[in-house]
Amino acid sequence: MYVLDKEKNRLKEVTGTTFFENDLKEREHIQEWIRKSPEVLGEELLIIGCEYDKFEVNERIDLLALDKEGNVTIIELKRDITGSNVDFQALKYASYCARLTPSDVIEIHEDYAKREGSTIDPTESLIEFLEVEAEEELYTKINTNQRIIIAGKNIDKRILSVCTWLYENNIDIKCVTIEPFILNNGEILIDTNQILPPSKLENYYIQKKQVKNDRKASASGVAQEFLQSVADAINQNSDYKVTYNGKRNYFKGRKFLDYPWNFVFAYPKNNDHATCFIESYDSTTVQLIDQIGKEYKEQLSQMLNAPVYLKPGVKNENLLRLVVQVDFNEKEPLEERINRFTQAFFRFKSFLEEKA
Repeated sequence: MYVLDKEKNRLKEVTGTTFFENDLKEREHIQEWIRKSPEVLGEELLIIGCEYDKFEVNERIDLLALDKEGNVTIIELKRDITGSNVDFQALKYASYCARLTPSDVIEIHEDYAKREGSTIDPTESLIEFLEVEAEEELYTKINTNQRIIIAGKNIDKRILSVCTWLYENNIDIKCVTIEPFILNNGEILIDTNQILPPSKLENYYIQKKQVKNDRKASASGVAQEFLQSVADAINQNSDYKVTYNGKRNYFKGRKFLDYPWNFVFAYPKNNDHATCFIESYDSTTVQLIDQIGKEYKEQLSQMLNAPVYLKPGVKNENLLRLVVQVDFNEKEPLEERINRFTQAFFRFKSFLEEKA
């Protein structure tokens, strides 16, 4: 790593150091950094447990997380040198976690949230993070697989050899180095680098595994037909354009009325209702959504003959949604559901164009 000397227009090498030399500890410092900012490991993760030790054996997992696919992710940390047994340790923990049911994982997350004094509803945060429409969908998405992330300043070559073999045999494992550097003024820089799988190898495996993962992520046939028909109707009969890729039980449209807000359309797996909602993270637009919702939701509900409500974000407190929920009769044909839902959207859209 280098720092630019602007006056002399040259690069100066930054001095490497160790966590030990700077009195930076594994649990007190490194673990806390990653717990608070798990994205430093190179992906979006939701921490659901810290120093988890509720298995029958007296062992604790440094950090427990979920990735965006709902896989339970074991994060093992070492301060300076990983040693030669961290791979076996991580595999043990993965085997323990393989026995966790979705309910167990949700309970672990709830316990962690309570311990941290969080005011966020744990179930809602999982729904938002995993991008599912309803709580029931969590039980089909959580812990379908387990992953391992090993992080430390120096990862032993023996560990890398084992981890490479595991990865090449379809065990989802990743190694990340976390290295400290010290500047002349004493300020410490932290550099993270994924060393396994290397970028080219990982890209190859992503392509190879994508068919399996896409199949797992695909929406049900009924949801696909419903949402594709809705998307086609919107594109053919309005100036609002949307795209549905068939992989999820929802899709998002483009920006609306030049405001930073979008329509989202969802059809949950229980198939007893569908929702369309306008959402935004922008503070000014959130105020507009809040104003419209509070002032007009009863009028809008009567006009659409459907429940209308405001739904704030959970993980992201800046998010706000104005939701229209179209309920279906159990024996209502799919074609009628599609027609009722799209007509509700068109009236909802016209209403917002008038009030915004």
